[in-house]
Amino acid sequence: MARAPHQRGGGPDLPEITITEVNLREALGKAKEISPKIATNLRRSLRAVGDDIIQEQRDILSGKLPGNARKTGKAIRRIKRKNGGSYLRTVNVYKAQSAKRSRSTGMRNKIKNSLKTRIVAGATRSGISIKADKGVGGVMVKGWNKKILRHPVFGSKDTYVSQFGQPYWWEPIKRGQLQARQKALAAIDDALKGKG
Repeated sequence: MARAPHQRGGGPDLPEITITEVNLREALGKAKEISPKIATNLRRSLRAVGDDIIQEQRDILSGKLPGNARKTGKAIRRIKRKNGGSYLRTVNVYKAQSAKRSRSTGMRNKIKNSLKTRIVAGATRSGISIKADKGVGGVMVKGWNKKILRHPVFGSKDTYVSQFGQPYWWEPIKRGQLQARQKALAAIDDALKGKG
C-alpha cells in the first residue's frame, strides 16, 4: 500500500502533482496519434511544469549553510491526535551554534543537480513527480531534508556531531502544486487540439 505524501520524503510511491481530470496515459497516446512531434513536445511541456518548484528547492539549498545543533535540554509538548485526543511527549531542544567549516564535499550541489521532474503515466497512477536521484545526489538527498541530523566529523569515524539540515523538499511542492497542475492541464489541452 502506498504511503501518504507527507510520509514519503520524495519516494517513488505516488506523484506529487496528481492529474485526475484526464487520463495522462490516454492523452499521451492520442497526442502521438496526432503527431509524434506533438507527443514529444507534450512530454517536454509536462516535464517543464516542475521547473519552478525545483528552482525554489535549489534556492533553498543555495542559501546560508545551517550551523551545528547543540542540545540544550528537553521540553514537553502536547501532541494532538487525528481522532481528537492528545498526549504529552518529551522532545529534545536544540540551540544553533556556528559551525567552523573550512572544507566542503559539494553535497548540496550534488543534491541540486539530482532534482528532476518525471512523468508518471501508469495504469493506476498518473501525474508529475519531482524526484531527487540518489545516484547523483548521494545518500544525503533525504537526510539533508531533516531538521536535525547526526553525522561523523570530517576525518573521524568515532566522533559524531548534530547539525541542522535544510528542509527543502515539501514546502516548495505545496506552494507550487496548483500552478503546476494548471500548466500541465493546459499543455495536455493544447496537445489534444493539435497545438504544440
